[in-house]
Amino acid sequence: FLIGNQENNIELHQLDFAHKLSNFWLIEFLGSYSTNGLDTENFADRNYLLHTYEIQPKLNFLYSKDNRFSAFYHFKKKENTILNLERLNQHKFGIEYFYLGQKNEQISAVLNYYLNDFSGNTNSPVAYQMLEGLQAGRNFTWNLLFNKKLNSFLNLNLNYFGRKSENVRAIHSGTIQLRADF
Repeated sequence: FLIGNQENNIELHQLDFAHKLSNFWLIEFLGSYSTNGLDTENFADRNYLLHTYEIQPKLNFLYSKDNRFSAFYHFKKKENTILNLERLNQHKFGIEYFYLGQKNEQISAVLNYYLNDFSGNTNSPVAYQMLEGLQAGRNFTWNLLFNKKLNSFLNLNLNYFGRKSENVRAIHSGTIQLRADF
């Protein structure tokens, strides 16, 4: 099976800002502009040149050095400037919790709500790239991670990930990893 030549170019300009307001509050802001292009020799319908604009304000509540709760909003606008001229306006709302325990354990949980306003063919490779594997319309994702250092060289990682789109049943996946560092 011959694919032919394929070229991918990415350019990113990003601004990150963080400011601690008091002992308990941290404000973060991300703003970026990027271009992402794919040029394939044999599959013209997979070619794209995406211009992406993003902003993400985030508010963190630092309960202690071991507990953090965050809420954020992320707006992303993507435009394909070649072929079918697909467009995406994505609104993402999320909350996160992070805990670092006294016995070498770490827990993090994330819940996201996406509202994807997409114009174009949703069953194309370009749409998959623009939507980042999600569907047009409303989507939910959630993730739970548990990490425990068992001894000086063994680490246990448990990861659960779920997602749900409007007209699709929820998808659940998980991994277990026992890692030895030597």
